[in-house]
Amino acid sequence: MALPIASVLAPAPFLGALTAGDIMNLINTSTFFGKFILLVLLVMSVLSWAVFIDKARGLTRLRRGHGAFWDHCDRWLAGEVTRRDLDAWARANGDLPLCSLLTAAGRANDTAGVRRASERVMYLEVEHLERYVILLSTTVTVAPFLGLLGTVWGIMASFWSMASMHSANLTVVAPGIAEALITTVAGLGAAIPAVIFYNMLVRKIDLVANEMDRLRTILEESVGAGNGSGAREPLHRPERHERETI
Repeated sequence: MALPIASVLAPAPFLGALTAGDIMNLINTSTFFGKFILLVLLVMSVLSWAVFIDKARGLTRLRRGHGAFWDHCDRWLAGEVTRRDLDAWARANGDLPLCSLLTAAGRANDTAGVRRASERVMYLEVEHLERYVILLSTTVTVAPFLGLLGTVWGIMASFWSMASMHSANLTVVAPGIAEALITTVAGLGAAIPAVIFYNMLVRKIDLVANEMDRLRTILEESVGAGNGSGAREPLHRPERHERETI
């Protein structure tokens, strides 16, 4: 005999999302160890978001600053302004990696000197941009394992309750299962945004390094042409892929 429609649809409200009160009740019924894992995951998640927001703001500022730098550089390559004008603009905007590289490499008189100065600045600037990014990679690696640890602990608590109370009903096993599931969700909730943030930031930092490498090529050609040992062709800005933007 077919079941009544009302009886089939009755469990539907249970499929809805948990409210904030339900989540807090799950946390309150967790053991001390489960709450400790949730606290650690919360701290890691907050740090990941803080690092991403800070780095995203810094890279946005670099994108605007580097766009202005390349405009001045193109004018120099086209002969509209002198190298002294470009150096003056770079000194006024010394917080930009490209300006730091131009200022440091501009003191060199040969190609080898330009390369050494450029590599030194590139290492320092990339190291500065990568500061605290390790927190994201740590969250990506550790958070799922912490969630799994909480899951195992919750299941162990359920079996312990079953053994101590000699019962296997839902009232006995529900707290441990709930603790296991919520720690799993928390671990994934911390790791998934962190891996997205990490990949985005690493890609953007690599693009900054590529821009600095292109500027190093221009400066090497400039010094070589000035010494009569380089190519006689007019200086030009190295081409880049249309998607290669910070």
